[in-house]
Amino acid sequence: MKTTDLIKDKLNILDVVSSYVKLEKAGKTYKGKSPFTNEKTPSFFVSPEKGFFYCFSSAKGGDIFTFIQEIERVDFKDALKILAERAGIDLKNYAFEDGDQQKQQYRILDDASKWYEVHLRKNKEVVEYLTGRGLTKDTITQFRLGFALAEWRDIYRYLQSRKYSDADIESVGLIIKKDGSGYYDRFRSRIIFPLFDTQGRIIGFTGRIFGNEDTKGAKYVNSPESELFDKSAVLYGYHTAKTAMARAGNCILVEGQFDVLLAQQTGYTNTVAISGTGLTDRHVGMIKRFTDTILLALDSDSAGIKATRRSVVTAYKHGMRVKVIAMPDGMDPADTILHSRDHWDVCVKDAKEYIDYRLEIMGKQSLEFSEKHHLVTSDLFPFVHHTKSAVVQDRILQKLALFLGVSIESVREDFASASFESEDRIDTARDREVSNNNTNTVQGLTPQEEILLMYLFCKEKGYVQQFTNLHEIQDVYESTFTSKIDDDIGNIDEMTRNIQLFVLEDRYKHTPESSFEKIVHTAIVEERIRSLDRETEALLAKIRQAELNGQTNELSELSAQQQTLLLEKNKLMDSIHT
Repeated sequence: MKTTDLIKDKLNILDVVSSYVKLEKAGKTYKGKSPFTNEKTPSFFVSPEKGFFYCFSSAKGGDIFTFIQEIERVDFKDALKILAERAGIDLKNYAFEDGDQQKQQYRILDDASKWYEVHLRKNKEVVEYLTGRGLTKDTITQFRLGFALAEWRDIYRYLQSRKYSDADIESVGLIIKKDGSGYYDRFRSRIIFPLFDTQGRIIGFTGRIFGNEDTKGAKYVNSPESELFDKSAVLYGYHTAKTAMARAGNCILVEGQFDVLLAQQTGYTNTVAISGTGLTDRHVGMIKRFTDTILLALDSDSAGIKATRRSVVTAYKHGMRVKVIAMPDGMDPADTILHSRDHWDVCVKDAKEYIDYRLEIMGKQSLEFSEKHHLVTSDLFPFVHHTKSAVVQDRILQKLALFLGVSIESVREDFASASFESEDRIDTARDREVSNNNTNTVQGLTPQEEILLMYLFCKEKGYVQQFTNLHEIQDVYESTFTSKIDDDIGNIDEMTRNIQLFVLEDRYKHTPESSFEKIVHTAIVEERIRSLDRETEALLAKIRQAELNGQTNELSELSAQQQTLLLEKNKLMDSIHT
């Protein structure tokens, strides 16, 4: 038995949390005031039955190890030591066993990566796709990109031939156990991007679908979290970017693997990416070891804007300086670099302080004074609040006064009288505007995960079976994510499922059953519309290029595609307003 499981067997989460928080029974759970915020009304809950805690005021949740990490502000190893001592377990008696197991897991992942690399070298089509995206063969080799065959048990059989046990292979997330018996590969027909720890050891993978885009499954699939892989503490490219950050005096933060690969290949070796999560406190801690400046180059769509806001808040809380790299509409860093290295150089050079970037965007809008004032106080003041330096705070307030055309004294007075209930949460009018007034947002989840959990919530309540337009909901989901909704639900880990279903139970406790079909339908349709908007932006860029090049035939074809997207969008818009 693993040490973590042994500790969980000996310690009840209720006993652990109760030593820090005064709790009272509330049905099947226990509640108390959050230890993470200065709240007046209790919003902190513990579920002994399912072994998790959740804090509504800070949106933090997890198991006993997560709780100790948060409350004691320590890493996982120290949390393990604290709980082991409390459980009366001498870690020395388990260190050899766990150490051997960890080494075995590293070996399995390394062998798997070598196997995927062999398949990539043999597949000319995949290599051409990667080089067509701008990657050199040296970059492909350096980052150990690979390919998983479209077979159900390829990596499983290979690792079995290497004498690894089913349990060990499953522990690193490479295979999934079937309902009946046996296993099948997690990654099939996918380009494989190994994920590395700070020492350059492989701890997991990201697989991008390749070939038949209609294949079941999401476009990107990550390894599940394990003893080696914790997405809140992994930055793609970090193992090669560390020293470059110190030399450059900043860290460029992007969203995807291709963005990192193109940037580092071009000479911006100080580039890293967040994968499958927002910027966390642990991410910032990793970056801060080498620099105190972050240049954000996240997508300019609505999801990218929200991710930028969350990342800025997290960085500001740790005293980091944040700038934004503005890119052409519809283009990400990889597209920008591939289009023109010189253009990317200019974008990086012209990176603006986050507040300046936001004020520039607001300045281009036709806003009345009252609208400007509301945006400043409700949208930008929280960022000033998270800025640790009083000097920097005052400098920002002066910029806001200039933007509003009022005295600095009046802005200082407004800021001094503003209230900020939680240090870890920003929920402003602009956030609600960006998310299209989506009331279903669950903090820390992707839009797809939010939809899946909402659908699962309704399914467990028995509501889905009563949906009159169930087939349309399923079809729109499949069009958006190229996978079936019931299949994707199985990829959500148990802890996330338990916590978020608990959150949704609380959020919708007063919502009539008849409203849930509309809620689910609207959430899925709005995400499809956002997907269509992104496709349209990309098409418009191609149309502009075709017009410049005088490509009449291609222009006609692209315009037809644009019209098709517009018709689908209008049809979807009608469906959520009827």
